[in-house]
Amino acid sequence: MTHLIKNIFSLPAKILILRIFFVIFLSQPSYAQIDKVKLQENKKKIEQEIQYTNNLLNETKKNKQTSLNQLVILKNQIGKREELITNISDELSVIVSEISTTEKTVEQLNQELVSLKAEYTKMIIAANRNRSSYNVLMFIFASEDFNQAYQRLKYYQQYSVYRKKQIKLIQQTQDKLTHKKQELETQKTTQKQLLSSNENEKQKLTKEQEIKNQAVKNLQKTEKALLATLRKKEAEAKKLQKDIKRIIDEEVRKAREASIARAEAAKKKVAKADTKEEVKVKEIEKTKVVEEKFKKSADIMSATPEELELSTSFTNNKGRLPWPSEKGIISSTFGPHSHPELPGIVINNDGIDITTNRGANARSVFNGEVAAVISGPNGKQVVIVRHGNYLTVYSNLENVFVRRGEKISTKQRIGTVYTDNDDNKTVLQFQIWKGNAKMNPSDWIAR
Repeated sequence: MTHLIKNIFSLPAKILILRIFFVIFLSQPSYAQIDKVKLQENKKKIEQEIQYTNNLLNETKKNKQTSLNQLVILKNQIGKREELITNISDELSVIVSEISTTEKTVEQLNQELVSLKAEYTKMIIAANRNRSSYNVLMFIFASEDFNQAYQRLKYYQQYSVYRKKQIKLIQQTQDKLTHKKQELETQKTTQKQLLSSNENEKQKLTKEQEIKNQAVKNLQKTEKALLATLRKKEAEAKKLQKDIKRIIDEEVRKAREASIARAEAAKKKVAKADTKEEVKVKEIEKTKVVEEKFKKSADIMSATPEELELSTSFTNNKGRLPWPSEKGIISSTFGPHSHPELPGIVINNDGIDITTNRGANARSVFNGEVAAVISGPNGKQVVIVRHGNYLTVYSNLENVFVRRGEKISTKQRIGTVYTDNDDNKTVLQFQIWKGNAKMNPSDWIAR
């Protein structure tokens, strides 16, 4: 009888720990699974972007002559294709890791199942040898004291529960083993599909790189004409930017003057108020601080509660603002940077250029008020929207749907982006300013 108790309640600690580990581990979601879902979502997004750039390329191909715009879009597509290949490779790495883990799990489950069944067999054999109620009672009554008798009774009660748990654990392990084997087959099928997809994308990438190289050669033949066109557009852009800067400076000046006027009015009101002298002094000093603040800070434009709230909300949405066009690719980045194909040429962009599809609309990235609508030197329209201390600029519009002083909301249509029929190019130029300071729009719009 003592031998029975030892067999039941002195099982190796490692087996018990391993059993608990499998019950917990196999019921928890895998971090690899979470990563795989993210990769699959990202893959779908990249594929949609590639499809969009492919549509843009098809538009540019209507013009038989190779254009810079076509090359820019093609390079963007190649970049997206490389990103897709990297994403698929990452997916493959996750799948390979999952397959390895699943194979180990299947092996360990098999071993665990064998061990559980062996243990249960021993329990049944031992129980059959000692199943007499008389033997059990004699074992309990043979205890040296009451405490030992109580412990032996508890052992028998736990033994019955343990047998039931053992049967349940065997069934659970068997079910998990079957499930893992099915999962392993699915993973291996997915691996084959991803390998095939990866190879297919690499072939497409090679073809696109060949097309790009040919496009570069074609453009090199017309480098002089391209430079002349670029210089002309550069001169137009500089003139337009001066007009935009003048309007923004005027908005800042008016806002600062209004803020100082409010501070002066508040100071006079406090001075006339029938209050204690020390309260007057404190309030006057407070208004002086506000006044100095607006005199010294050129980028701070407003002080009304509504405008400050709007500015704060705009700031809090950094990195989450919607794109100024429903679809598009960034074809020219912020700040000074080398021309992608013309050596020695530096482009200085006060915002970003977004290449979009023909007929696309520009839309407001946030709630605000139209500060100005102007015509550029090339006859295209520009809309400037104020959002408290911030201003957003939408250039190269063919038609405008808003007017100065109009309150507009997030994603509201502002106008139609102009399409250059010479090279089938539709580009929106977008800027963000905080007072007189230029911001990088790429840091503000959603990725």
